[in-house]
Amino acid sequence: MEWFEEAIVKSCCFQLVGNTAVVGCHGNFDKSYGLIMNIDNFKEREQELQEARKLAEEATLKESFLANMSHEIRTPLNAIIGFSDLLAMPGNEYADEDKKLFIDTIHTNNELLLKLVNDILDVSRIESGHMEFVIKPHSVQEMMDKIYQTFLVQIPRHLEFRYASDYDVTVNVDEGRLRQVITNFITNAVKFTPEGGIIMGWKVNEDTNKVELYVEDTGIGLSEEDRKMVFSRFFKKDEFKQGTGLGLSICKLIVSRLGGSIKVKSQLGKGSRFSVFLSIQQD
Repeated sequence: MEWFEEAIVKSCCFQLVGNTAVVGCHGNFDKSYGLIMNIDNFKEREQELQEARKLAEEATLKESFLANMSHEIRTPLNAIIGFSDLLAMPGNEYADEDKKLFIDTIHTNNELLLKLVNDILDVSRIESGHMEFVIKPHSVQEMMDKIYQTFLVQIPRHLEFRYASDYDVTVNVDEGRLRQVITNFITNAVKFTPEGGIIMGWKVNEDTNKVELYVEDTGIGLSEEDRKMVFSRFFKKDEFKQGTGLGLSICKLIVSRLGGSIKVKSQLGKGSRFSVFLSIQQD
């Protein structure tokens, strides 16, 4: 069997295809016959196909992202330039109420443009390791109370906004970054919930020693295909809604840096539940 051992050393991958054992007259093992096939070429081609498919998917996503970014950036820029030109026109006789509307529109689109730029910078900073995280113990109740009070006056009046709390626990996180994640969940819930309500809260699981921070809505929900893609970069549920499609992918990166996990449960036409799972810190 020396030739067999030498072949294994020299080749990357062999596969044994069938074998036959021959037993001698006294019941002892005598010899064995088998066929060895070199499958290096098959493995290389399989790897090449996987890499080609990955590159094609990334190229499609990037093309979609660039087209979307071009539209999203032009929209607020056109509004800013247009209303600024109206205000700057010599001898304009617009009423004070109209001027205030123009200024408010410019301000709103400035904020939107800044949000688009910040999303792109966030992705770059997180992936390069340059985004600073200040990790320290925080009370879940205190953090969630602050977020709830902030949105209590911002949620549209036609939507019910409820708060579901469990007993308080401590987690090691960057409060600002975690707030960014929960805020994204809530703003998305508002965007895709035409009627019904939104619940934010947390639930402690003593068996796993984890706490789930969640936002649940009665909105349009996600299909099975969309659920698989929802945390992917550049994914947008509705191309006509404002945004870069980077929000949830940024949330996933942040939660990963916090040592937690992020999940979604959703049913088309019945709503969604976005959750962050974090380890509980013992006193």
